[in-house]
Amino acid sequence: MRFLPALLLIALAAPGSAQPVPSGSPLVRIDAAALRAHMAVLADDLLEGREAGTRGDALAQLYIRTRFEEIGLAPAGDAGSYLQRFRVRSTRLVPGSVDLRIGGRAFANGGDVAVFGDPLEPEQRVGGEAVFAGYGIVAPERGLDDYRGLDVRGKVAVVLGGPPPFLPAAEAAHYGWADQQRLTAEARGAVGLVILWTPALEQRFAFDGLKALAGRTDLSWIAPDGRPSVTAPGIRLRAFVRGAAADALLAGAPKGMAALLEEARSRSPRGFALAVPLRLLRRSVHDDRLASANVAGLLPGSDPALKDEVVVVTAHYDHVGIGEPERGDSIYNGALDNAVGTAMLIEVARSLAASPRKPRRPILFLAVGAEEKGLIGSDYFAANPTVGEAIADINLDGAMPFYDFRDVIAFGAEQSQMGERLAEAAGQLGLEVAPDPFPEEGIFTRSDQYSFVRRGVPSLFLYMGFTAMDGRNVGRKLWDELGKTIVHRPGDDLSQPIDYAVAAKFADLFRRVTIAIADAPARPLWYEDSLFRRFAPGRPAAPRPKGVS
Repeated sequence: MRFLPALLLIALAAPGSAQPVPSGSPLVRIDAAALRAHMAVLADDLLEGREAGTRGDALAQLYIRTRFEEIGLAPAGDAGSYLQRFRVRSTRLVPGSVDLRIGGRAFANGGDVAVFGDPLEPEQRVGGEAVFAGYGIVAPERGLDDYRGLDVRGKVAVVLGGPPPFLPAAEAAHYGWADQQRLTAEARGAVGLVILWTPALEQRFAFDGLKALAGRTDLSWIAPDGRPSVTAPGIRLRAFVRGAAADALLAGAPKGMAALLEEARSRSPRGFALAVPLRLLRRSVHDDRLASANVAGLLPGSDPALKDEVVVVTAHYDHVGIGEPERGDSIYNGALDNAVGTAMLIEVARSLAASPRKPRRPILFLAVGAEEKGLIGSDYFAANPTVGEAIADINLDGAMPFYDFRDVIAFGAEQSQMGERLAEAAGQLGLEVAPDPFPEEGIFTRSDQYSFVRRGVPSLFLYMGFTAMDGRNVGRKLWDELGKTIVHRPGDDLSQPIDYAVAAKFADLFRRVTIAIADAPARPLWYEDSLFRRFAPGRPAAPRPKGVS
């Protein structure tokens, strides 16, 4: 009986058939009212913020699954169903269990040190000699190897955190990504990686905010062999340090933190052995009872020769659940993050399924779970695909449907021929393609499309442009304000002044770029000079067209 109110809400919100667009068009109109109806369910308080593994998570899956079934998509999950289920391990650090010593000096977790639970070892004791290794970059194409001449086998590597300022934005984001730094250190034989907190990291996320995360529950998907999926499992000691802890780590070193940061403005500082060892003791609690799922529906293609070339479109349906109350409201509804993207995914699926002409390639509509826990659902699917070969991914993660827009942002558009297909689709609507407004933030590496990029799949992360129809840049200020006051807060609900006609326009662009890729004569390729081509070794690449940078 406790599910009855939510099920009634689902039934009442199911949109009716949409009116066709004017004669001569092969497309069925995107229905703004349908978008509003989908969001009314997904962002309702009854779903309690859709946190992975909760009742609200399961209700969201149910809603999306029933919409896919109503639309007529083929089930593309496990065993003839619409769901691709995955088990997850939750990991929580035991409060007060951390004993981190630098040169024998103890540092409290949450002060100048941030350590979280370990998903592999409930009881952990690890440590060793330490070696500073610049940013931890190994990039043969640029002649960079921060580990050259250093022996970190069985030791703890220490690196500067954040994007290296001397590299182009996309490369800086990739090499400054903590998981990439861990993978590189693991490949060199290190057993630990300590990341020195830098101003660039502080600009992205305040170190003091890590204190609130110390007691968080982290999730990892569980493989069929029962082991959780962990990036760089050989890196057993993981920590972030700043201030006094960083100074203690560099005590007796050739250079202190200030000198390293100054040198790092133009190049990666040369590495050296550190004079002090590290030791970490901690306890973690594991729980393997939780589960979530991706919701997958397939629109078959019209060309039998291309039946195995699947265009994947993604949007995460989960959010962060129930948290600290603000003005008496503790439900983090996630209307913009990402009920709006999920609603667009459903409506685009309906419009394409109802259109008289089907795209040449099959299109997989994939609503992914547990994105907020670390891209878990998309990573699970990319590692365990249920259909064909993914040749492209187009991802929606949020929007600002408050003003009519005349341009579009696509993170990653400059990396592959996906950007060319986007330009075609945008041109059909009279829209311009705007450059990445903040390349230094590396947003292309921070949403679900990156799970596909890491498997060599050309991808785009679509977002509304910042320019309004009257030519004013209203989006940048709004982006900043939403990030400070709405995103991951209880205020991200349907009380916001959402313009559903604008959301429908954005969904139409999403649909058109999907069609452009699905109908193209050939699959999209990475450009020859793209950093991300490295994830597709042995596959063909395309020359970069003139004017595309």
